[in-house]
Amino acid sequence: MREGCLYVGLDVSNAKIDVAFLDGDGRPVRSPSTYPNGPKGWTELRTAVVAAARLVGPKARVVCGMESTSNMHKRVEQALRAETRRKFEVHVLNPRAVKSFGKVLLKDAKTDRLDSRLIALFLLRMQPEVRAAMPAGFEELKEATRTRRRLVEERTDHKNRLHKLLRYHLPGYRHVLGIRTFPKRLLVVLAELGSPHALLGRSVDELAGIRYGRGHRVGEPFARKLHALAEQAPTRELSKVTRLLIETTARRILDLDALLAEVDRAIEEQLDEVFPDQVLTSIPGIGKVSAAAILAEIGDIGRFESKEQFVGYCGLYPIVWESGEAKRRYRMTYKGNRMLKMTLLVSSAAARQYNPVIAAFYERLRRRDKSTKAAGGAIARKMAELVFTLLVRNEPWSADKATRGMQKAEAMLKKAA
Repeated sequence: MREGCLYVGLDVSNAKIDVAFLDGDGRPVRSPSTYPNGPKGWTELRTAVVAAARLVGPKARVVCGMESTSNMHKRVEQALRAETRRKFEVHVLNPRAVKSFGKVLLKDAKTDRLDSRLIALFLLRMQPEVRAAMPAGFEELKEATRTRRRLVEERTDHKNRLHKLLRYHLPGYRHVLGIRTFPKRLLVVLAELGSPHALLGRSVDELAGIRYGRGHRVGEPFARKLHALAEQAPTRELSKVTRLLIETTARRILDLDALLAEVDRAIEEQLDEVFPDQVLTSIPGIGKVSAAAILAEIGDIGRFESKEQFVGYCGLYPIVWESGEAKRRYRMTYKGNRMLKMTLLVSSAAARQYNPVIAAFYERLRRRDKSTKAAGGAIARKMAELVFTLLVRNEPWSADKATRGMQKAEAMLKKAA
């Protein structure tokens, strides 16, 4: 029996909150209740929890818990943390953990009220760790960085679509234009002139004079290349729908570029407000946007007991793969926080270019016959270890300390081998 404890299980949905109140023996303190999921309901909920706590004892420990359900639970969590009459211990629980707990108890029926009681029992039996409340603006930063990732993925999809269209209708465009990606001047031209016929309908001087930014024009050399590309096209006059696809795809990429630049500026401002003393941008290769994405996914670094646990959370560790007669090899796990993993992989690519210590480590791996993919994964893992160390110690990057740490780690690996 846990005396002086109140366990409050909340099943949060879009319209309502079902609540169960249990004491330290798992007995109901008061009848289950339902409140609207809105400002009025949150006020009524807090009052009900305070009243139930008085029934348990004058100094009762109040433990509230709810499952992570999209963003429906976030305002409820904030409302409970803001209570001043009593201190509430608030937990946001992994739905899978609660579901597995229900299976252990052989629970097969499911209603919102039963779910709220199950959550209260989970709090009682499992006693989850207390996590620090996140600073104001944290949720907005997390939503912004995740939205940015989706915008980047959308832009990549549009670039792949445009590449397929040009590869078919303007074959050899990369070689003729001397490009590998899509420069802004090409996108501006394609957004207006999406077919070889339309390109040839403009003179070289007219193409050269098209503006694609303040003080920037397409220019005569690039205009001549566009004419040469259009002249060798298999079909000069494309159908209306194909031309529309090319023009709208190019226009959407331009719109996404502009939107991402605006979002990046807003994220940088929010980072300075939420984490004004963060040390991650001291690591060469991690900019403000990447630092914001990493911090938004980590939350409280104190919830990780070790560097290995944090690397596991990032999903930056290899697993063995073999099948039948296939040779054993290692590949990176599909597990882990996808957003954090992608951010660290992108940051590791930048670090190879701007961070001499990371670049040297990468070259040593390549000299040991590691593939570019395996070496890139190892660099991302090393970046995760650096992030963990700097956040735990709350100290900026030091190239000397990083070098000594890597040398020590490699020496230990050689000794173990």
